[in-house]
Parts: sequence; C-alpha cells; structure tokens
Amino acid sequence: MAMAFSVVTASKAADNSSPDAQKAEQQPAIQSSPQYQEAEEQFRKYQEAFGRGDAKALASFYAEDVDYVDQDGVEIKGRGEMEKLFMDNFKANPGAKIAIAIEEVKQLTPDVQVNRGVATVTPTDGTAEATRYEAVLVKKADRWQISQLIQTAVPAPSASSQLESLNWLIGNWENKDADQTVESKVEWAGDNNYLVRTFKVKGEAETDGWEVVAWDPDRQQIRSWIFDSNGGFGESSWSYGHGHWLIRASNVLPDGSRSTAENVLTKIDDDQFTWESQNRTLDGESQPPVSKVVVHRTLSIPQSTSSH
Repeated sequence: MAMAFSVVTASKAADNSSPDAQKAEQQPAIQSSPQYQEAEEQFRKYQEAFGRGDAKALASFYAEDVDYVDQDGVEIKGRGEMEKLFMDNFKANPGAKIAIAIEEVKQLTPDVQVNRGVATVTPTDGTAEATRYEAVLVKKADRWQISQLIQTAVPAPSASSQLESLNWLIGNWENKDADQTVESKVEWAGDNNYLVRTFKVKGEAETDGWEVVAWDPDRQQIRSWIFDSNGGFGESSWSYGHGHWLIRASNVLPDGSRSTAENVLTKIDDDQFTWESQNRTLDGESQPPVSKVVVHRTLSIPQSTSSH
C-alpha cells in the first residue's frame, strides 16, 4: 500500500492527529484482521522509503498502469509518472514524513482489495496536510500493488472544535490575595466560535476588562485579544504542552508603555486552575515574576449554552 501527494504543503492542518486518524485507532476488530496486518506492514516499508526520499522505491508500490487522482482533481497515469511526481515533491520538500491511518480494508476477491483511510504528510517545518484516500490494490506475484488511488481533502476543523479543549473554563472564577480580588466570567459567543471573558479587578485601583479568545486559521493557533477600562490593550498566542497552557502576551499600557509576559495556566481539576506570569518585561526592562495563584470556580454555566 502507498500514498502519493501532488503538493505536500498545499493545505495545513492544526494537528497531525486528525479526527479521521483517531477514528482509525479505535477499530481493534479491523486491526486484528490478517488483511490489516499485511497492509500495515506494507505501510511501514512505504513510510520508511518516504522518509528516505526514495522516489524509485515508492513508485514500486504502484502498478505499471496505476491511475492516481489527487485532492485537486489532477490525474496521473503510470508508475513512471508517479516516480517523477515523487522526485519533484522530495526536491521541493526534503525531509518530509508521512503517516497513514487505515480505516477500512475490504477484500473484494482473493486478488483485489479496497483500502480506505487518512494520510498525513508533515514537512520539516512541522505543519501538516491530511487527506482521505481510497485505494484499489491488485495482487500480482504475491505482492500487492496500487492500481487506482483517489485522494480527497479533509475538511478544515471548525473554530469551535479548536477551542473545545478550553470548554472547561466556561463559568465564573475568582482569586484573592492580600491586595486584590479578581472576578472573571467566561462564556461562549459567536455560534461557539469564540470564548469571551469579562473580568473585574477589585483593590486599591479597580479595573474592568474584556478578553476574546479565538482560533486563528492563518497562524493555526489559538489567540486572544484583551482590553481594560483604563485604555490598555494587548494580544496573546496560546500553546499547550507538558500539562499547561503557555500564553505569550504583548500589551500596550494606558500611558503608552509596552509590556510582555509568558503566562502559564495549569488546570488542576474542573473547579481549579493555577496562573503565574514569567519572563516579564516593561519597555524592554526585565520585571519580577508574578507568583503562582490558585483560581477557584464560583459558578458553572450550564453546558447547554455550548455545543460541546
């Protein structure tokens, strides 16, 4: 079994593990079949050849008269043309890797098989393109070869699905220290394509504020924009790893000065999370960090307000 790609950097996915690929991992009955095991072994060999950038070895997985149609409707016929396609792709994208997740292996006759699934190509820059495939394989001299291969684009994930990992934040929150109390409320907005946080800081100086959290399809990441009642504003980029959210913030203060910080949000459970601020600067000068605080839920918003 093999997979071909006409332009491996055409459309970028946020995550190398697509919902379709995850679906494939949830089919133990398929995975235990002899047909699946045989196809998986061929995938392994194919992925190794792809990783080496070996166009000739990859072309050998196809029948001499293979008919290939890519996700843009471009048709290529013949093993020789497939080899040229791979050579061009590897020249344009050296070091790219491929992962193939099988969803279905259907034996039509002892010598004809249909294989369906999702393939993901990841160039060296870490972005990824996922496509669905349907391949017809024919067995010749005890070796399976692709006779026909059709690829279709995997629909881009919705903004709401990209924000689903933050759904637990919906509700009211509060944290207190000796100097101030911060009250926040998080709600879904815009057909669940945005999270909106309103907050009030109570203490020696009181401030109201608003923050909008959204999925940026151009940068392929979660971003947020914040505004306070004193005239300050800023934006942040969010990334998740090692059990916490890292929120890199850049702000303009009411007096025109600029600040940056790396804020760390760590979920303890559905009713608590910690927040701390590190690597802080003010007009380029280093500032002391803000120690970790625990934020507690005070009120949950019924989940019926969200589609998640």
